[in-house]
Amino acid sequence: MLSREASLIGRKEVLGGKAKFGIFGDGKELAQVCMAKQFRNGDWRSGYYRDMTFMFAIGELTVQQWFAQLYAHADVNADPSSAGRSMNGHFATRSLDERGEWKDLMAQPNSSPDISPTAGQMPRLLGLAQASKVFRHDPALHNLTHLTDQGNEVAFGTIGDASTSEGHFWETMNAACVLQVPLAMSVWDDGWGISVSKAYQTTKGSISKALAGFEKEEEGNGLRIHRTKGWDYAHLNRTYEKAIALCREEHVPCLIHVEEVTQPQGHSTSGSHERYKSKELLEWYKTGDKAGTPLQEGPELLARRQGDRPQRRVPRVTNTAKASRCRTESRVDAFQERDQGGGLNEAESGVAACQRRGRQRRDGCHRVRGPGSCALKWHRVARKC
Repeated sequence: MLSREASLIGRKEVLGGKAKFGIFGDGKELAQVCMAKQFRNGDWRSGYYRDMTFMFAIGELTVQQWFAQLYAHADVNADPSSAGRSMNGHFATRSLDERGEWKDLMAQPNSSPDISPTAGQMPRLLGLAQASKVFRHDPALHNLTHLTDQGNEVAFGTIGDASTSEGHFWETMNAACVLQVPLAMSVWDDGWGISVSKAYQTTKGSISKALAGFEKEEEGNGLRIHRTKGWDYAHLNRTYEKAIALCREEHVPCLIHVEEVTQPQGHSTSGSHERYKSKELLEWYKTGDKAGTPLQEGPELLARRQGDRPQRRVPRVTNTAKASRCRTESRVDAFQERDQGGGLNEAESGVAACQRRGRQRRDGCHRVRGPGSCALKWHRVARKC
């Protein structure tokens, strides 16, 4: 797919030094294509940085414009979303023309400008959905045909599974259920929040299960919950067709929980997921979304299994704790020797303490520049321990 190739090339451009940072939507393409099929002119999106495929699909982003924002091109004609002023992957459409007048929003797909804080898209998503309800129930507004089709617009939201732990997500979902507004919330669930599995940050390891109490019954308010898999194209299409039709017609919010989406290149260009994900999961990334193969064991189970292998965790966590302990012990010994009249300055006594514990030193790593001046800061002393 065009979007996947852009993601792959984009990562190479960043690692090659041609762009500063990259965060892409690879692994979420199928779900976004299916969502785009139900998105009509006049509808609104409030999403986040993984939605490049969706923006391609609705015709509001070209590959050239996508690379322009990756390079932070300062020309608004090259990067119409923000002219290089936003973090990459932050998309938007324009509601005003060159004269500052309203465009005909019913003649175009609409996207609110993305912002960087995780779950920051949620409050504005609620406002967009509520606007549709106001337009539907106030006949005096039906003449504003450039802004509404009598309230038949849906506000489409997207979020990653980790960001559903944010307070803005829960406040918005609760308010949407109380107000009964046409809000369609899609969760791209790859099972990870950077290096933390959802097993350790989401109740029951599933946002749709955690929200089960919000589910609408025959009487009363609430939302409809739909579950599907990121590799099952046919089921994705059926799910989105049903969910959006009901949301648009009845003004009942819905949650579309898309599980088992992949993350072939990891979270971003600033890390390597090989350091914390299991070999089984990484292997499935290579084959699952291409062949439509279900994950035999859920990502949360693989994560727990991975969590049982502490030797494969990022070693800096252990080293940091060890360095902190060594630094504290060295400082205590330094003050004890000073109080006993040993006459050693802090740097020398700290080194002596480490040496007494049998830790090896490289020659010349603890020299003193002059009276009362330590050539190495305490954290550097600790690093050598």
